[in-house]
Amino acid sequence: MSKKPDIRKNMEEVMNSLDRIRRASPQPFLYTRIMARLAESKSGSGLERFILIISKPSFTIAAITLFLLINLAVVFHFSSNSTTPSHDDSASVISDNEYRLSVSSLYDINPE
Repeated sequence: MSKKPDIRKNMEEVMNSLDRIRRASPQPFLYTRIMARLAESKSGSGLERFILIISKPSFTIAAITLFLLINLAVVFHFSSNSTTPSHDDSASVISDNEYRLSVSSLYDINPE
């Protein structure tokens, strides 16, 4: 039976605290600041919008992933081509005379 008076006392305290409540008021010029911020965001230049898009982590992760995939594709493409060299190309055949290490003079070519 001792709990009933405690509950009533707590209920009275809660009800009395509701009597002191007053309406919350915003800071001065809040509406003006909000409208100015909205106008500023709408009138941003194309460069500002571009920077905002690039600075997002999702775009950055996607760009880095795409860059790495392209690099891997290029590496695998050229590594597979370099393992099977073709010897059919006549331009790649070099005679031994083209890379002589000795210097020949005009007298060596024409002994007269």
